[in-house]
Amino acid sequence: MTITLSFKKKLDRHNRDSIRYYVVHSDNSGELKRNYINTGIKVLVKDVDSRNWRVKATASSQKELNVALSKAKENIDTALTRFEISQFTYEQVLAFLRGEVAYDSVDSYIDSVIKESRSSATYQDYKNTLNAFKHHLNIDKSTRVLFREFSSYVLLDKFKRNALNKGLAGTSINSYFNKIRAVLNDAHDKGYIYEKFTLKRGLKVTAKPSKPIQSITSEEFEEAIGKVSSIYDAQALALYLLMFGLRGMYLTDITALKDAEFKHDDFDKKDTYLNIFNDGHKYIIHRRVKTRNRMNDDLVIRLDSMIPLLINITKKLFRITHKGRGLISENKLALFDYDLNDTKLHKNLWDVYQKRIRKVLGFSFKTARKTYNTFATELEVSNTIRDILLGHAPQSINEKHYTNRRTITLSEKVQQSHTEILEDFDFENLSMMLYVKMMSYLSDKEKVIILRMLDSEFKKLKVDKLNN
Repeated sequence: MTITLSFKKKLDRHNRDSIRYYVVHSDNSGELKRNYINTGIKVLVKDVDSRNWRVKATASSQKELNVALSKAKENIDTALTRFEISQFTYEQVLAFLRGEVAYDSVDSYIDSVIKESRSSATYQDYKNTLNAFKHHLNIDKSTRVLFREFSSYVLLDKFKRNALNKGLAGTSINSYFNKIRAVLNDAHDKGYIYEKFTLKRGLKVTAKPSKPIQSITSEEFEEAIGKVSSIYDAQALALYLLMFGLRGMYLTDITALKDAEFKHDDFDKKDTYLNIFNDGHKYIIHRRVKTRNRMNDDLVIRLDSMIPLLINITKKLFRITHKGRGLISENKLALFDYDLNDTKLHKNLWDVYQKRIRKVLGFSFKTARKTYNTFATELEVSNTIRDILLGHAPQSINEKHYTNRRTITLSEKVQQSHTEILEDFDFENLSMMLYVKMMSYLSDKEKVIILRMLDSEFKKLKVDKLNN
């Protein structure tokens, strides 16, 4: 590569010519590339000694122009040096000479290109991966990581060993490696680094035998209700029961209920499939956070009396423990109202309940979904119906291309299976037992309101059961 200064040979109305960088480079295929890049310096040609690119002492603004030319020559030296030691690609040289960010560090690349081209959640994931890389290699947070360091086998191997020694799970380390590869290959595709990154064999942590799938029984949940000793214990169990009752939602799904659509006899009557839900029941249409950008179907969940009651009384407890924080949703069928992209807030809020549920129940929140699926399996619910219940995309080629999920018969089976799963888990009785515990933390005035609601809802329940 050669970089020189040259005149544009096109005068402006003041008879000045522009000085440009002239970049010549032959790539690996032998193709010769030429680029002209404007330096922003304009001079009278007669005032410049082009042998050493200095403005003559007799010229006006001689001092300022020579400072600018010195900076331009310094830029040439910097660009060539970084190119020769493989810190800059050809594209980065051009970007540098244009005065643009050359993205010579992973930090600047993630905070600019990745941030602008990815969702905020993905950007934060990549940012956290870079922070983990620094943390496990004892690199100061303010130190910028070069691309060659981020892709170094020696450093990545050291990162893995240090992370394992500190107790980080192998699955987490492998996840970090996948994100490191994604960042590096994105930079390669956009021309900021030379080589496509390949994760060398031996870096990923060998998967251990999968752990047994954990699920709970209704008896275990009933026992946990008896162990409640604080308002936080009661809230944790209420959240777990809500996750189960809403077809195995996760923490983010419970938070995202604020965005769910509530329907009650107002589905599109022109849509033959949707019209079948105009049956007098209340529904929410919810899209799982984890798969919202995929081809998965929306969840259409019928809300019988217990779910709205559970949300209502749980929210009253949250108004006590989270008073003044501005986190509680005004939506009747939602608990929280905050931005899920605020990962710090989300983590701090849920960490308390993650610990409580393990203490009082002995299992994590994730087992609510596994328990729901296990009960569906025990009831011999078909794979297709279970996938629809859980919001899974079609699994087989046959289902993807040949099975119409939007039929009246399938919909009826989905709602029937959901009802049977709740009944088999004894959802109604467990909810009532938990309500009693939860009400002990409410004021007398709120207890009266809840008791009236319970009385009203149970009258409706009896009528519904008689009609069925």
